[in-house]
Amino acid sequence: MPYDPALTAIAVATNDALTEHLWRYDTGDTDNRDPIAHIAVELARTARDFNATAAVLARVLGRVGETCHRHASTISDLTTVYPHSLDVDTVRSVQHLERFDAQREALLSLYAVWRRHRPLTRDPRVRHLWVQPYDPSRGMVALSADQKGLTWFVTPDQVAAEVHGLSSYGALVGEIWLGSAGWQATAYTHPDHRTTCPHLVYPLPPADTDAAACRALLRWWALRDSEQWKGRTPGQLSPDEQAALIA
Repeated sequence: MPYDPALTAIAVATNDALTEHLWRYDTGDTDNRDPIAHIAVELARTARDFNATAAVLARVLGRVGETCHRHASTISDLTTVYPHSLDVDTVRSVQHLERFDAQREALLSLYAVWRRHRPLTRDPRVRHLWVQPYDPSRGMVALSADQKGLTWFVTPDQVAAEVHGLSSYGALVGEIWLGSAGWQATAYTHPDHRTTCPHLVYPLPPADTDAAACRALLRWWALRDSEQWKGRTPGQLSPDEQAALIA
């Protein structure tokens, strides 16, 4: 699991892209009789318990999987069954699964209450986005607004870079903005290239959503670094290749 289990559960359920437990900033206001602070305290406790259960469950299921694989090998290779603890391990796995499911539901319920009263980011000029909505396995991008607040600079995290075949992460891959034709993406590695090195700036086809525009940026750089690039600009790609960028 590449991300914190609590944040992953929230992402899958709500598509909210969080890089930390933002509710922890509210936990210090309980003395001021702020009801949200008390919710934040309970949410923090539930998230901590959920993460602990997720870690234990992963170990237990991993051990059961290894045991099953080992016994499958002995049965197929030696037609023999060695002593095992699968009966105990299975019961323990079910118990942890039930606890995991109950804690997940509690986590999401508390988060929904907290979220109604708090924004996703402490800085409106910075936000995060899942590259594929509701799917943390595809990675996250950080968006930072320009001075006018109309354009967002896009930077992928390690997961997004690796999944999309980029050689590095944490570096600028371009910008996106909402235009008349949809979300427009322009690929570059430095904002100055827009004026100093226009041959290193690549306007991409418009996309329907901001996430799709970010995917186009990542896919373009993956193509740009591959043997299939052949020195072409986005406008010189085939219709199918252009459609694949923004799919």
